[in-house]
Amino acid sequence: MPTTAEWLVLLAGFFAAVMNSVAGGGTMLTFPALLAAGLPPVLANTTSTVALYFGQPGSVWAFRKWLMEVKKWMLPLGIVSLLGGGLGAWLLLKLPESVFEKAVPWLLLFATLLFLLNGPIRRWLKKHESPEPDRPKSWGLVFQSGVAIYGGYFGAGIGIMMLAGLGVLGLHNVNRMNALKALLGLLCNTAAVVWFVAAGALDWRLAGFLLAGSIPGYFFGSHFAQRIPAAAVRTIVAVIGVSIAGHLFWKQLNP
Repeated sequence: MPTTAEWLVLLAGFFAAVMNSVAGGGTMLTFPALLAAGLPPVLANTTSTVALYFGQPGSVWAFRKWLMEVKKWMLPLGIVSLLGGGLGAWLLLKLPESVFEKAVPWLLLFATLLFLLNGPIRRWLKKHESPEPDRPKSWGLVFQSGVAIYGGYFGAGIGIMMLAGLGVLGLHNVNRMNALKALLGLLCNTAAVVWFVAAGALDWRLAGFLLAGSIPGYFFGSHFAQRIPAAAVRTIVAVIGVSIAGHLFWKQLNP
């Protein structure tokens, strides 16, 4: 019989998958749920990344038609995403855990801010449409490298960062942007997952509960996404993100 903590992780996996289908930001639920289940921050982060990874190939497959329209963007951005994700994961495992523990509240606040800015960023991009270039500019590769390193290290909010970067680089068709975002996110997390699994740096038991919850969550979210107000989801996620960050700040100040 699952424990209370395991039921919590299962539910977090379900609602995180629904959120990813509606508005993104599922990590904002799975990470604190794993912390509440007793995992240290680094292990909670790696376990969340591995468990949620298995839903990503389906997103890329759903956008396969649109990916064919941005072929010249895929290879250069894909390479830096793969390398950056691997580097971020390596840094997470090699740096002292105390570094990550001190960074987590700031990372959560940063991810929450990005999540709240998702709507304004999309509206801004729509107002500044211009002819789409054939391939990304060199500075875009540098930007995506930074996003991928952050993704391998923590990951919450990278989808919004990538959409903003792709928009500034000149893309404005939302389907092509989402297709690239899905592919680059998959490559970034593939590198991270390989590092984490090879190092044995995850809790397979709780990862299983997350995965078990996420499978019906993705199904539910994909079928009912249009009926769930994205604004309501963003508000809930923002409250959770700020609350968890505040709690972690308080713990740092009162060890």
